[in-house]
Amino acid sequence: MNSKTKHIIGYTVTAVAAIGIGSAAASGGSGNTVTGATPAVTQTVAGDEGTPAATVTVTPPAETVTPPAETVTVTATPTAAGGGSANAGATIPGDGTYEVGVDVQPGRYTSTTPDSGNCYWARLKSADGFDGIIANNNSSGQSVVVIKASDKFFESSGCNDWTAR
Repeated sequence: MNSKTKHIIGYTVTAVAAIGIGSAAASGGSGNTVTGATPAVTQTVAGDEGTPAATVTVTPPAETVTPPAETVTVTATPTAAGGGSANAGATIPGDGTYEVGVDVQPGRYTSTTPDSGNCYWARLKSADGFDGIIANNNSSGQSVVVIKASDKFFESSGCNDWTAR
């Protein structure tokens, strides 16, 4: 084989290797695991006078690309042992309607004697007026309420702040 034939074969092998490496790099950002081989490439080069033709087959190595695992963050809400409130010391403002599990957490809450003279509270299964009331109370003294996880809303009016116990 003369130097011209060797030169052409060398370029063919280099080009095929570059294609294999390039395809491995390009598949890295797909978000999936990719396993497989790039197809083999065969090149036949005619020889000079007196030199036979040469055939070169290049098979790139199999590729395996695995993306990093997805990070998952989980936030847990603790529960207290012995029936106490896991959010002891948490407060709810005295006036407003609050979504249970979002704005307020289930638990036992107390409100001191209201400055307004009357404290109204209600545990609600929906915001549909009287039909949504599970339990309610009016008080001129200290109030205690147990908000359950099954409640949808808690409403308070004229009360001092509620403190989890």
